[in-house]
Amino acid sequence: MIRTVSFMAGAVLALLLLVAPAAALGGDEAWIEVRCNVNGASIYFDNDYKGQITSGVLSVPVYTTGSPYYTAKATMDGYYTASTSIGSYPSIGESKTIYITLNPVPTPVPPSTGSISVTSSPSGAKTYVDGSYYGRTPQVINGLSVGSHTVRVEYDGYQTWTQTAGVSAGGVTSVYATLAHEPTYGSIYVSSSPSNANVYLDGTYKGTTPMTISGVSQGSHFLEIEKAGYHEWSSSVKVVSNQQSHISATLDPNAQPTTGTIVVSSTPVGAYIYLDGNYQGRTTAQGFVIIGVSPGTRTVTLKLDGYQDAATSVNVNAGQQSSVSLTLQTPGANTGSMTITSTPAGAEVYLNNAYKGITPLTLSDLAVGSYTVSVQLQGYTEWTTTATVNAGATTPVSAQLVPATTPTPEAAAMPLTAFGAIALLGAVLVLRRR
Repeated sequence: MIRTVSFMAGAVLALLLLVAPAAALGGDEAWIEVRCNVNGASIYFDNDYKGQITSGVLSVPVYTTGSPYYTAKATMDGYYTASTSIGSYPSIGESKTIYITLNPVPTPVPPSTGSISVTSSPSGAKTYVDGSYYGRTPQVINGLSVGSHTVRVEYDGYQTWTQTAGVSAGGVTSVYATLAHEPTYGSIYVSSSPSNANVYLDGTYKGTTPMTISGVSQGSHFLEIEKAGYHEWSSSVKVVSNQQSHISATLDPNAQPTTGTIVVSSTPVGAYIYLDGNYQGRTTAQGFVIIGVSPGTRTVTLKLDGYQDAATSVNVNAGQQSSVSLTLQTPGANTGSMTITSTPAGAEVYLNNAYKGITPLTLSDLAVGSYTVSVQLQGYTEWTTTATVNAGATTPVSAQLVPATTPTPEAAAMPLTAFGAIALLGAVLVLRRR
């Protein structure tokens, strides 16, 4: 009996010695169940990768007798990394649930405003944007809405400087104002022989002779004198501050005028004027006068920063005055398109008497309004219509050209043949009477 008990005790002791090494290596298994609000999140236990969250959960096996983990961490692109303590392990064969919540990283909100940086020469000038005062130059104005803004710079003793500046979201538009000294003024007394002649100073009509032009800025100016039936008289004149310059012009008569005049105005004023591509000056409130223009069809083009170019054709007659008034449009505002086709194709297209190209033709950025469309092709009758352009729309124009009719040789010879027959009949009657 004693031997049996000793044997059993030895067997138990041997079994314990066999089990002990296995337990030391972590052979007893349990589970940590990690629940997370973001599927696909990567789970780490003390920086050891364990897997990804699927359907909101990841079950991680652990060994209760092994080296324990202390911290569980979850990571996911677009989310802040989060971690939690694992705590004590569950019993063998059991599971424990821990929770990790990931919070999204906010998406940056793109800027909806921009800035204008204003500098000037001289500096220290008052700065206004859209009429509101923002301080003295150099100055950066922030929080401006996207689009065009009017910048005005003022400094005592200098002329006011104004410019339109475009603002983009998140951008800074730089504006540099070079200020000009405030001009000092004098006057010009103008007389002519004969009198009652038209007087133009720097292209602007001032009145008729004899007259005094007051408030003329100091410096050199261009004076023109015109009278119907006489040659144009022109000269430069120097104006001195607080003094009066005297000009007396003797006009030479001409038998017949050889040139005409164009008065150009625009909305807004200050546009640069080009006649047949040649610069003439800038529009004023009174209208800019172009004199000495050769008769015929001329093209007047107006240009101004921040606006689309505007052009039109004008007929000039000798000794007469023509007028041009154009309203400039901002880019993309109140414009449309026109497509012109013809049968047959290859015809010349004229819009308001200005040549535009060959059919088929598409004209873009046309100001809203009515246009005279003329389509011409040699051997065909000229085709003309009026087309209206609407904002943001395309106006189709289709010209069916009709062949030009010319008299046939037989038709042209008929009157001559009839005349000959009558003459022959008359001769026969005379001979019979004899």
